[in-house]
Amino acid sequence: MSLLAADARAFVAAARKELRMWRRYPLFILGLLFWPIVLPATWVLMGQAYSGGGDARALAAFAERAGTTEFAGFVFVGYAMYMWLSNLLWGPGTALRQEQIRGSLEAVFLTPTSRLVALFAPPISHLPFSLLNFVTMGLTLWLVFGIVLPLGPVLEAMVVIAIGIPSMYAIGSLFAASVLRFGETGPIVQLVRGTFVLACGITFPLVMLPGWAQAGAALLPPTYIVADIRTVLFRGVGLGAIAVDLVLLLAFAGLITLLAVWVFRILETSARRRGTLGSY
Repeated sequence: MSLLAADARAFVAAARKELRMWRRYPLFILGLLFWPIVLPATWVLMGQAYSGGGDARALAAFAERAGTTEFAGFVFVGYAMYMWLSNLLWGPGTALRQEQIRGSLEAVFLTPTSRLVALFAPPISHLPFSLLNFVTMGLTLWLVFGIVLPLGPVLEAMVVIAIGIPSMYAIGSLFAASVLRFGETGPIVQLVRGTFVLACGITFPLVMLPGWAQAGAALLPPTYIVADIRTVLFRGVGLGAIAVDLVLLLAFAGLITLLAVWVFRILETSARRRGTLGSY
């Protein structure tokens, strides 16, 4: 068997291992069905209450900034991205750190398998959970808020998500490589997730940010993913109009992946020299 084929088998095995571990916690799956419905629905109801029960002037002001009058849809798409980021950061983003805590990271690194397998395999196992979030929220928009999305825009949104997966995947891997150096990951996850939520137009229209923050948001892949999903779903714009954004997402994926590998190599070498690879 060639080295590449052996690494491919190890990659699949690592992803299956993560899925098996999550399968042992069925309440986690229940949470994936509960929170994507309750939390964004609460935000929608609060927004309607603060706007005076759907006052026309409030809706017009929102549409001027968000580019759509579909307030519920805007919130649910943003929360889907929030959940996607959360799954990436708390799951694959801390996978290497969890291996350290269990005392198994050194054993994994003693195998002849490429170190990059341990870095890039865990995010794959979380893709089904992220897709489940999108499906759950789409059904909630339809069944609870009566928003029927046409099939064409839904399919185009799926294309945006598919093209955005590599860049999100790369973000999770970069974060995983970075937290290998830190002892406590919780505060770091909260900081990084909070930065993305505030900067990427996830919870409110991007135009409400100051100019310097909007310029920074242009360097973050989630900005394009969430904006393009909203664009194709609620503004009747086709994929051709956002083609530049989609190309940028693919470019981001390549650049962030290379950055993740570079950071991982540096931190692994440093940990080996200091003898802290298995420390927790």
